[in-house]
Amino acid sequence: MRLKNCLLAFLFAVAGIVFLGCGLDRVISISEPTVTTTPLYSSVDYLTWYFSFRTEERDQNSDFFVGTEIYYKIYNNYSNLVSQRNAITAVNTTSYGTSAATKMIDTYTYQPLGSNPSNNSSPFIEYSGSNKNVVFRLKTYTGNESYSGDNIESFRACVKIDNSIESYVPFRNGNSKSFDFFDDNDDDSAKTRDIEPSEGDSDYYYSSSASESDTYYVQLFAVGVAFDSDTLSNTYSLVLDLGSVPIKKGM
Repeated sequence: MRLKNCLLAFLFAVAGIVFLGCGLDRVISISEPTVTTTPLYSSVDYLTWYFSFRTEERDQNSDFFVGTEIYYKIYNNYSNLVSQRNAITAVNTTSYGTSAATKMIDTYTYQPLGSNPSNNSSPFIEYSGSNKNVVFRLKTYTGNESYSGDNIESFRACVKIDNSIESYVPFRNGNSKSFDFFDDNDDDSAKTRDIEPSEGDSDYYYSSSASESDTYYVQLFAVGVAFDSDTLSNTYSLVLDLGSVPIKKGM
């Protein structure tokens, strides 16, 4: 009996060591941002071609949450945009966890939004513990370069956070190329910054059959980001469909 008890005690001890050694996968729960304005690529009113959303920071786990990232992709065929957007949103449920973010980043190579000058922030909106209202426009419309009123986002490329206009504007991944693909405001004589996307660019899905001449479409998503120091990897919230806008020559 004593031998049996010793054997059982030994087995329980081994089982405990194995359990503690293996551990359980840590689950990091992140709340996604919420949208306030969703533009559509097919709209003909450029006043509506801006994005706005609210970050969700107050109830996040501050040990892991690092901020809110904005991802974008450029298309020359809106059917491709719709198809890939639908594929991303189809798995954007709690049942699929981070599948939508993974599909967006790894499958369709959406890129993080950049800025010029660089805002030196990654993610784009850093965690501060307070929810923020974010409004931004990718491109300035001809004739409104000097506009600086309260609704500046209705005309000029800018980023506003809680109604404060930031000192930078959205740029393609990094800070070297703008969304003014056709240099409509004629401020890039060297043609190094305001240039059209090229086949092979990581942020551009090229189709040999464009929907319209001299027109591109930009789709954006926002996503909450947490960093797990144990796995040295990011964990993502559900993605937020921010909408899409056209970039047309001469506007």
